[in-house]
Amino acid sequence: MKLLKQKISLVYFSLIIMLAIVGIVSVINLYGLTKSIDGLITDNYERLKMVSNMISTLERQDSAILTYISGDYDTRIKTFNNNVDEFFKWYYKEFNNVTENGEKELVQSIKKDYLKYIDSFSNLSQYGNDKVKLTEKYTYDVKPLFLKLKKDLQSIWNVNETAMFQSKSLATNNSKTSMYVILVLSIFCVVGGFFISRFFANKFTRPLEQLIKLMKEVKNGNINKQIDIESNDEIGQLSMEFNRITERLALFEESTLGEVITEKNRSLAIVKSISDPLMVLDKDYRIVLINKAFESFFNTKEHVAFKKHFLEIVREGKLYDYISLVLSKSNDYHTENIFYINSNESKYYFNVVVTKIEDTSSNLNGVVVLFQNITELKGLEKMKTNFISTISHEFKTPLTSIMMGSSLLKDKTLGNLNTDQENTLLSIEEECQKLTSLINNLLNLSKLESTDFAYDMKLTSLASIIEHCIKPFYIQAENKGVNLYYLVGENLPKVNIDKEKIIWVLNNLIGNALKYTNAGDEILVQAYMYKNKMHVSVKDTGIGIPSEYTKNIFQQFVQVENSEIEVRGADPGLSIAKNIVEDHGGEIWCESELDIGSNFIFTLPV
Repeated sequence: MKLLKQKISLVYFSLIIMLAIVGIVSVINLYGLTKSIDGLITDNYERLKMVSNMISTLERQDSAILTYISGDYDTRIKTFNNNVDEFFKWYYKEFNNVTENGEKELVQSIKKDYLKYIDSFSNLSQYGNDKVKLTEKYTYDVKPLFLKLKKDLQSIWNVNETAMFQSKSLATNNSKTSMYVILVLSIFCVVGGFFISRFFANKFTRPLEQLIKLMKEVKNGNINKQIDIESNDEIGQLSMEFNRITERLALFEESTLGEVITEKNRSLAIVKSISDPLMVLDKDYRIVLINKAFESFFNTKEHVAFKKHFLEIVREGKLYDYISLVLSKSNDYHTENIFYINSNESKYYFNVVVTKIEDTSSNLNGVVVLFQNITELKGLEKMKTNFISTISHEFKTPLTSIMMGSSLLKDKTLGNLNTDQENTLLSIEEECQKLTSLINNLLNLSKLESTDFAYDMKLTSLASIIEHCIKPFYIQAENKGVNLYYLVGENLPKVNIDKEKIIWVLNNLIGNALKYTNAGDEILVQAYMYKNKMHVSVKDTGIGIPSEYTKNIFQQFVQVENSEIEVRGADPGLSIAKNIVEDHGGEIWCESELDIGSNFIFTLPV
């Protein structure tokens, strides 16, 4: 029998496998691109360096011959002979690294001609000090060999230069192919994930919708209703119990008092058979009913807990606050929230469902508290968080290699670049910076979702934080032609916050404002008190956001677009900012109109 938890886990694992496929393919392609760039630098560039050194050596020898003819014999013979060793040093390095078509024949020809060149120089000594003969011999014997050697070396240079550009083109094509492969896989995963989630959502909710419909009919008096049982999971069990209840209701109308009592006992048995802990409280928070699962988990018995305040059994003050909050709201009949509870030195997560018990006049008679054990689901959520964190760390290594390679090329350490190459390099650096920002935000998101994450709360002045945050953005704003300034109210009280996390929130909001403003726009950062809460806003006159999307942008990996412009991206930064602000007990929202500007506001309790 497949439980509902197992079915949901199967959906989770399917989505995780899709993400793993995209991540693995991305890493493989990034690794291949890195290898191509490394090969481009280490192979052809080194051979170009060898050829350049041979040409330089040959030119020094030619200069030595000309000086020799002019009369400086001993010194120039020594210079020429020293450069012979230098030439052969680079020649044999080139000879051992031949890879291109036609390069080997050129290298062999160079050796043959260079030996002739040495012999020709040696023959000059037989003419003594006769400058006319020396000049004639140089012109007709030595110089043609020099020019031919230089020409052959230049040919090798051209062969390797052409190969280097071909390797660059191949690396570019490979990067485009990788991009398309990852894009197609991502689209497939998104579409596949969407249809899988829709399919299972419909499959899981269809029996519930049918159950709700029949419950409404039962409420209206149509008791003889039965629901079709389509599965043996919790929903199937619930449907089965519903059918039993309707059968009992039908019998109840025809029963005597004894039969009513019998049905009451059977209903209690149903409640007690629920697999998750459950307790029923009266309006004074005293226990009137618990089931077997509750007795087992909280290590108590019903006769011991009966009529006791529930905090004597469940020692969770936050649970009392939550139940009180639910009961104080007139419009909330059924509410749920996540709680973390320790039991027998183990950690458990419960989705605590609180349901009011009201009579026909809406008077409160009690409350039902159900503890749905979601520890396994939390484990899956932790696996997802760890997976995102691991993938982000794995991306950093090849990304760092790409940035280091770009830096070397930009500094011209490996040679000069033309304008097109510099523009391409600039694009690579910009995309690397975007990827780095995205990876850092993913890591921050993983930290926030971790149960070990903690805040360092201290009383802090917001004025100093805003001044600290805004300074690094002045140069960027000035370069874009954007007017960036701030206003802080007088005598603002200090707030109890984690300074580092609030600085991160402000930096993210200001950075987004700069990203979506143009020359002539303004960005105003404000802090002020309103309704006993500290308000901080980042307001810009940039491109704005359609009003219907202002709530969606705080969700993880949501991207908002219109027909002409991209508004706010899929970076998880705003989702992280929302988590941080809410963990401080505040709220964050956006007020915006397209083409007018945006105002991001968050509050902090004083």
